[in-house]
Amino acid sequence: MTTTRPLAALFSALLCALLAAIAPAAAQTHRDKGCSTPPCSIIPGVAPIYAYNSGGIGQYALSVATATNLTPPTGATIAQICIETAPVRYRDDGVAPTASVGIPLAAGWCGPYAGPLSAIQFIAQSGSPTIDVSYYYSN
Repeated sequence: MTTTRPLAALFSALLCALLAAIAPAAAQTHRDKGCSTPPCSIIPGVAPIYAYNSGGIGQYALSVATATNLTPPTGATIAQICIETAPVRYRDDGVAPTASVGIPLAAGWCGPYAGPLSAIQFIAQSGSPTIDVSYYYSN
């Protein structure tokens, strides 16, 4: 006779009881953006707080045939950038990229950027790429 099954059942029951006894984590409260002193709308912690929220209208199908700056909305600190149809290069040091100088990004690449949004510039590496950009601010 083996005791494996009764021990496994006991362990499983104890684990379930432990998990049931753990209280769910409380969500954080949050204050409306831009409000630092009362009266402010304070929203009780009933929903998860996201790392970043929409920063306003994005830029879509933006042509980058020549060195092109982004136009971020006021307060935006993060951009989600997607490269369409052909590769591009970018620089964010205030100097315009060229088709052969800058950080290359392949067509189809999408990713976040949290550097100086007003300084970043894109240019086509080849072909006729466009970029799509959504803007966000961090909580």
